[in-house]
Amino acid sequence: MLNRETLNALEKTFGPFLIDKVWGGSNTPFLRFGYWRRVDVNQLQSIIGNEIIIKEDDLDDDDCGTLFSYKMFERYKG
Repeated sequence: MLNRETLNALEKTFGPFLIDKVWGGSNTPFLRFGYWRRVDVNQLQSIIGNEIIIKEDDLDDDDCGTLFSYKMFERYKG
């Protein structure tokens, strides 16, 4: 779970970010930093912790280049 302390650490480390979700299909929540900027996924995972698995996702855009977002998945606790 993302708490206020974690959110503050994300902003301090990577700058402004947005939390959103994929609409339709999986509805997976994701993080986006700045204008779809790439960040160090290992450092991001370290800040988020082990309860959530981070997966870097990229999309090539003809006008803007590669856009990066970071999908968040709950770790299976079975």
